[in-house]
Amino acid sequence: MKKTLLTLLCATSMLSGIAVVQAKDKADMLPPPPPQDEMNLTYEGKAPEHKKFDKKDFEKMQEKMNEKLAQDLGLTEEQQKQAEKIREQGKKKMKPLMKEMRELRKEMDEVRKENMEEFEEILTPEQKAQFDKLKKERGEKFKKHQEKKKHDKMKKRKHDKDDD
Repeated sequence: MKKTLLTLLCATSMLSGIAVVQAKDKADMLPPPPPQDEMNLTYEGKAPEHKKFDKKDFEKMQEKMNEKLAQDLGLTEEQQKQAEKIREQGKKKMKPLMKEMRELRKEMDEVRKENMEEFEEILTPEQKAQFDKLKKERGEKFKKHQEKKKHDKMKKRKHDKDDD
């Protein structure tokens, strides 16, 4: 009788412990990630603007980088021609893949957006207000992080230039 009672008590304790852990895990679960346009929110609630390079600027930048690499490695004229040919072949192979990737990103953003809308539908008005507040705070934090990253990158470039 004592063994049965003790076994029953142990089993009950274990089951209730498991239930508490599972409930805590569910409570700690994060909502699905927001669509990309919401993840990159600035404090104004807009996605950050990215500088668009025109094709000529981009090509000049690439050419300059290629020349520096050739100089740093001491490439011969023949090696430079071979490297250019390799780069051009790579561009041709990557172009359709880049297009496919853009299309997939759009699709993924749509799924994230739908997912977020579904998630927000289950929230009470108070939870929705709190969630909006959290998104705004995270957007501000993200913006600060991006600014710091940009500042650090510029600082590194200046330092690298000074070393040359």
